Parts: sequence; structure tokens; C-alpha cells
Amino acid sequence: MVFKLCILAALATVASCGYASSSAYVTSSPSHGPAALSYGSYGHESYPNTHPAYKFAYNVHDPHTHDVKAQEETRDGHHVKGFYSLYEADGSKRVVHYADNGHGFEATVHKEGGHHPVSAPVYFAPSPSPAYHAAPVYEKYA
Repeated sequence: MVFKLCILAALATVASCGYASSSAYVTSSPSHGPAALSYGSYGHESYPNTHPAYKFAYNVHDPHTHDVKAQEETRDGHHVKGFYSLYEADGSKRVVHYADNGHGFEATVHKEGGHHPVSAPVYFAPSPSPAYHAAPVYEKYA
């Protein structure tokens, strides 16, 4: 009987705190700020009036692994454009220019043939197998 009373008291406490309601996860945006929290945002703020803009670039030239590539991209609002280039296994260079002007992604691929400045790996023939000799024969002593 005491156990049932404890369960009933716990349920009453939860109900009075408002945790049983789904409205605990929904908050309205304050009238003084641009950020708005909504159901499913998990506490992250959203900024609907911001203008996204960025620019980045990187280059890799690793003589040890022979990895040579580059990329550059810029964004201004809904307009994204950039390029990337890399050397493929056959020694050719692939250059891709891409853009999204708000109506879909468009890419132009150019392949430049030529000699990759890296030499091909050297093949080493396996070493000859060792010569095996018969095991020595021992005499039995009586």
C-alpha cells in the first residue's frame, strides 16, 4: 500500500511540473530578438535573416604519398561557385568548375592529359628461394 502511495505522489509531482505535456518542448520566440526556438530545434538557435557568405581554399602537395590536389569555393547568399583539381592515377589532371546560381548545380569537367611529375613505383622481383639440403643422418649407438 505504501508503494502505491509513493507512485501516486510521484505522478502528481510530475503532472504539476508540466513534464508530461508536450508543450514543454515548444517555446515561442522572444519579441526582442531575431532568434527563434521551436519544437525539434534541440536548443539550437536559428537565424532566418542572416546572409550566408564564406570563402575557403586549400592546396595539398605531398611528395611522400604523391597526393596533389586543390579546392577553392565561395558563397554569397544562394550563389555558390568554385573549383577543384586533382591528379588521377593515370597521370592526368582533372579540373572541375562548379556553380549553383540558385537554380541547380552545374559542373564543367576538364581533363588535362600529360605526364604526372611523379615516377611510377619500381617493381622488385622476388628473391630466389633458398636451396634446401637433406637433413643429416645420425648413426645409432648401441
